[in-house]
Amino acid sequence: MERAAFMRGNFGLMTHWLHSPVDSSVKNTDLAHQVEEWNQRVDAFDVKKLATQLSQTKAKWFILTIGQNTGFYCAPNQAYDEIVGYPESKCSRRDLFKDLATELQKHNIKTIAYIPSGAPDKDRQAMERLEWTDATMRDEKGEMLRFSNGYRMYDKSNHRLENFQRKWEHILSTWAKNWGSLCAGWWVDGIYFSETMYDHKEEPNFNSLAAALRAGNPEAAITFNPGIYRFDHPKILNKQEDYSSGELASFLFTPFGRANGRADFAEGKIGHAQLHLLAYLGGNWGQGPKPRYSQDLCRAYTQYILDGGGGMTWDIPTNADGEIPPDFHQLLCQVGNALNK
Repeated sequence: MERAAFMRGNFGLMTHWLHSPVDSSVKNTDLAHQVEEWNQRVDAFDVKKLATQLSQTKAKWFILTIGQNTGFYCAPNQAYDEIVGYPESKCSRRDLFKDLATELQKHNIKTIAYIPSGAPDKDRQAMERLEWTDATMRDEKGEMLRFSNGYRMYDKSNHRLENFQRKWEHILSTWAKNWGSLCAGWWVDGIYFSETMYDHKEEPNFNSLAAALRAGNPEAAITFNPGIYRFDHPKILNKQEDYSSGELASFLFTPFGRANGRADFAEGKIGHAQLHLLAYLGGNWGQGPKPRYSQDLCRAYTQYILDGGGGMTWDIPTNADGEIPPDFHQLLCQVGNALNK
């Protein structure tokens, strides 16, 4: 819990900044064009503008997506390039995470990196070179297996994927060493197969994954996200976690004040870790067009979580250049001012 102590009784913000080329199925003939387009988008991101906006909201941390399913990442990584082997790197020339974290540090705002735990599943070459597969989650037609309620059947994978894990750890440690103390933590998505892939005494496992993430900063706070909380409480997968991922979707979780509630929630904890929740403020992750909650509701819910010793992150959209849209910025400034009277 100590590494994530900065979250206790505070709130932060996140954006799913994934402005990658529309056509993510890369062909060698158009790779150079797509890479140049991606680099132009990363270069246009105004870190000073966003840092000023974030400071005005009084948020204490910011979570930035490094990349996701397309295989385009907003920070260079030599290890990734060597393994995946494209003639043009899909990792940006500019290290957007480092530039933003450097700017946010001036405002005493911590920067956390979002990264999936798996290879980019819309990039066939990357999946093959990284030796990643989710084939056991698909039917004979290649469609994702789902329960009757539409959720993916995350309990069907039986692959340990040792080779992939070692390669991915090398990639993650390369970023971590480059960022050092600028990276205050990690929000690792898609830990859907924890028992199959990570919950082992022998490496690769949760310990080796955490070591890779903390290669540049031993105090980096880590969480492993097992998916949206569809049940009654957040979940901690391993002792290496410092805070709960807390992903919420269409509902707001109320952990405090229940007669049969967990005692550790009242202390702002979940087991050994810091209780932390994450919800999107717009229409979906990183999307608008307008806040789905009023200023009063957003403030009251955030206050409720903070009063219980928890941490709260609101996911918000940004424009392509990293600017928070006016409706969201105004609401968050009102919330931040109300919480810091």
